[in-house]
Amino acid sequence: MAQLKTKRSCKLLCQTNSPSCKLSCSQLFQPLLSIILVSSIASSAVAETETGVLTITDANWTVTMDGEWMIKFVAPWCPACAQLKEQWERFSSLAAAMGVSVGEVDVTEQPGLSGRFLVTTLPTIFHVKEGSVRRYVSVREAEEFHAYVSNRRWEEVEPLPSWKSPTSPLMSCMAGLFRLSLWIRWTHGYLTWDLGMPVWGSYLSFAMATLVTGLLMGLVLVLVADCLCPSRQKRKEERAVCVSMAEKRQASEADEGEGSNEEEPETLRQRRGQAKRTS
Repeated sequence: MAQLKTKRSCKLLCQTNSPSCKLSCSQLFQPLLSIILVSSIASSAVAETETGVLTITDANWTVTMDGEWMIKFVAPWCPACAQLKEQWERFSSLAAAMGVSVGEVDVTEQPGLSGRFLVTTLPTIFHVKEGSVRRYVSVREAEEFHAYVSNRRWEEVEPLPSWKSPTSPLMSCMAGLFRLSLWIRWTHGYLTWDLGMPVWGSYLSFAMATLVTGLLMGLVLVLVADCLCPSRQKRKEERAVCVSMAEKRQASEADEGEGSNEEEPETLRQRRGQAKRTS
C-alpha cells in the first residue's frame, strides 16, 4: 500500500508538470533500493547480537567450517533452550579471548540447518574445528564450555563420520527434505487460513500432488531402467533375430557352395576335350 501511494503521488506531480517530478521520484525510490541492497548483502553475512553470539542461517552456515566454533541449536518454545541462554551468553564473552566463535541457530527459522546437522533434540550443541564436527554432550554451563575448548576435551570425542558431515551430499539432501517440510507446512497454512480452503481440501490437494509426482517419477525410472537393462522378452526377440540372420547367412553360403560344385564338372570336361585335341 505504501508503494502504491508513492507511485500515485509521483504521477500527480508529473501531471502538474512540476520540474521537481524527477527529483521527487528519485528521492522516494532511492532509499527503497538501498534498503533492498543492504538487506540482500546482510542475508549472506553473519549477524552478531549484542551479546556476541553470531546468528547462523542457511545462507552463511559455511563460515562455520573455517576456524573453531561452538554452535547451539534452539527454538523459542523450548524451556531448556531458554535456561541455556544466559550460560551461552556468558560463554560467548569468555570465548572471544580464546579466538573461538560462538553461534546460534533457530530451528524454526532455519529448518534446513537442523536437517543438515541432523538435530533431533533441543538444545543441541556442536563443536566445529576446521570442518570436523563433534557433538557436545557434557554439562551445559559457561565454565564447562570454556574448559571443553581450552583443555581440548573435544579431542576425546569422536567426530562425525564423513557421510554424516554437514558438507556431505547425503546431509545436503536431508537439508532439502527439511526445507520441503517447512514449505508444505507454509502452503497448508496459506491454503487453509488465507484462501479459506477446508483442511480436508488441503490434504486432498497434497495427496493428488503426491500421486501425480510419484507417477511421473515412476514413469521416468521405468524408461531409464528399460534403456539400461532391457527386459527378458526383448532379449529373446533380439536373440531370435540374430539366430534367423545367422541361419540365412549359412543358407546363402550353402547355396553358393552347391553352385560352385555344379560348375566344376563342366570345366573338367572342357579341359579334357582340349587335351584330346592337342594330343
